Amino acid sequence: MRSVPENYFDSLSENVMQNIAAVPDFEKVSSENPFKVPEGYFDSLPTVIQQRIVEGKNKSVFEEWIAALRFKPKYVFAVAAVTILLVFGIKYFTTSPVIEVQNNYLSCEEVKSSSYMNDMDETTLIDVLEQENKSTSKETVKEDNSIEQYLLDNNVDISQLEKRL
Repeated sequence: MRSVPENYFDSLSENVMQNIAAVPDFEKVSSENPFKVPEGYFDSLPTVIQQRIVEGKNKSVFEEWIAALRFKPKYVFAVAAVTILLVFGIKYFTTSPVIEVQNNYLSCEEVKSSSYMNDMDETTLIDVLEQENKSTSKETVKEDNSIEQYLLDNNVDISQLEKRL
């Protein structure tokens, strides 16, 4: 429970009177105008307004956006975030990944010394070699067909070729 300080009521009337005396006399203050206008202010006012209107018409759209954002910081952060996302998004989606394929062939010595050779059996090697032979034979057949097609298209006499070979 709170208690009242000692001699509080003895000095209360004096404190109230001091606070009342500190308040200004509003009747005297209200008769005086505390605001003053500089000399010739209203004479130059139309010219200043006209200049501001002309300057406003000369601003570009970009300058207007900047001026609008200057007074609204919450929009500045939003515009900055969207701009950053847009720049990085465009950069991310327009660049294509570069994949470098290196054809590193092993020499016979490297294959012989490899520990993986001990783990492989012959059937695996035979299967790999057969697949390589099939792919090279298909390429050879395509090349042969293209030579025959060339000879047919250009009406080359085969007997003349046989004599030269």
